[in-house]
Amino acid sequence: MGTEDDLRLLRAYEPAARFTQGEYFFPVSAERYVNRAGLWRLEAGESPVQQVAPGGLTLDGLAGAGGPAQGLQLSLSGIGNGHGRLGTAHIPLRERPAHLRRSSRLASVGLMARFIDTANRISLLFRGRVPGGSAAHSFLLQRDHLEPERPIYYGRVLRDDPWIVCQYWYFYSFNNWRSAFGGVNEHEADWEQVTIYLDGTGETGPGELPPPRWVVFSAHDEIGDDLRRRWDDPDLTLVDGRHPVVYVGAGSHSGAYLPGDYLITVRPPSLRGVVGALRWSARLFAPWAAESRQGVGIPYVDYARGDGRAVGPGQPEAWRAVVIGDDTDWVRDFRGLWGRDTRDRLGGERGPAGPRYERDGTARQSWADPVGWAGLAKVAPSPEAERALVEQRRRENDDRLVALDTEITRVKRELALAAAGLPVASPEVRALHQEERRLLGLRMERTRLADEQARTVMAETVTQPPHAHLMHRRLPMEAAIGFRGRLRSWWAVLSTPLILVAGGLAISPLATGGFDLAVVWLLGLLCVEGLVRGKFLAVLLRLLLAAAAIALMVVLWFEGRYIVAFVLFAAAAGVLLVNVREAWRR
Repeated sequence: MGTEDDLRLLRAYEPAARFTQGEYFFPVSAERYVNRAGLWRLEAGESPVQQVAPGGLTLDGLAGAGGPAQGLQLSLSGIGNGHGRLGTAHIPLRERPAHLRRSSRLASVGLMARFIDTANRISLLFRGRVPGGSAAHSFLLQRDHLEPERPIYYGRVLRDDPWIVCQYWYFYSFNNWRSAFGGVNEHEADWEQVTIYLDGTGETGPGELPPPRWVVFSAHDEIGDDLRRRWDDPDLTLVDGRHPVVYVGAGSHSGAYLPGDYLITVRPPSLRGVVGALRWSARLFAPWAAESRQGVGIPYVDYARGDGRAVGPGQPEAWRAVVIGDDTDWVRDFRGLWGRDTRDRLGGERGPAGPRYERDGTARQSWADPVGWAGLAKVAPSPEAERALVEQRRRENDDRLVALDTEITRVKRELALAAAGLPVASPEVRALHQEERRLLGLRMERTRLADEQARTVMAETVTQPPHAHLMHRRLPMEAAIGFRGRLRSWWAVLSTPLILVAGGLAISPLATGGFDLAVVWLLGLLCVEGLVRGKFLAVLLRLLLAAAAIALMVVLWFEGRYIVAFVLFAAAAGVLLVNVREAWRR
């Protein structure tokens, strides 16, 4: 297929994007960004060195600039890669728009999650982060040079029988999630995508299009099956039945199927063990922890309200489209970062790699294997295709059953002939045990296949509900309203400092009985947390159970010798009784 055919498919199903009011950055031309960016090399332990000054690069020359290593130590940056502030922080990009302040991310998670969030914010003082003014500088770059009024996507078509995959890649010059919208990270440049899966099994005539079956939006906390939605999913909004609507997260540029505010928790890879232990303790002492899938992590709200700018089919603005693929030089041959490399060990503040690569230079799974990435390798594109696969499986099983019957008959005859006239205990008969085990294996395989054939009924394929494949259905959070909502919000503000005060009391040499006071303080915090969340009695019960368990352990610790001795004496008596009983019966 040629570029024109690919473009026709991409245009036929291109998504509509609805942004949140107050969004600053929109999909822009990667080419115009590269033309204004500098190219920097960053070696381990050294300061970044500028390889190409801003204005000296083109998209066609980007791959060659990377050299034989394909740019693994290189990064593009439109805001520079030096040290210090950028001097443009006076542009008001650091506060959430007033209409977004109604959602409180910390009020929606527990004490432990708030504590982890505080630690993450403090960690920004010690790890790599984009300097102050970066978002404002990128906003000026976008406004003056990147033509945000002409939104663009980079489309790719992949034919992976039985699927036809249409990918739509969107390039943003900056992700100001943290500074403007209370998110968990911030970085220069951002690549996001929407992927649509078409049924490639049917015959299409001139002018006909393969039917769409599934769609995937970029998401921060979903993987595999949970990424995708079926074309008839009620969560999915379609324009003219062909163009899915993606609700774009403010600053983060993630995609949502339903408009709203999404509570998501991030668990940094380097802290997964610690976070796992904290999640277990949270479930033990916090009865509300089991109500939320997110649990313990770094909490944030992703605003995907769709009440701002709208681009695409049926919207006030239209997309420009550029076709890319594995043969596109700048996609294939540049593995460096798009955006400033801050050396952030957790990765959240570093610029991303391009559509084809991860930051370490390996291919993205979503590019190399988009079918497997979305969990569709095990899914038939249509009921007709599924019935054809079932029928094929039945034929293969029938052929295998015939072959098994023939083999079983042959092995049985050979065993009988080999053992004829010989004593059962003779060496010749004992040597046949391996063939007997082989015969057993053949019979077991035949039984399994016969059972499978009996279960397989060639009836009309039963259509599963749209959400049957989901382990987790991502839904907007409910806004905390009224007195309890305000109480949760204020308690979220105060609780983490109070936890830190308790820690200070526990270790301070100036506080008499500081440790005991800290324990009482923490118990009080748990009770208040339970009261605010309407779980006070449940918290109280768990604290009483914990106190009883501690008391039991204290008793065992101090009186353990007597208990162990009693257990040993009882065991000795029991063993003696059993042995005497058996001896008497003899």
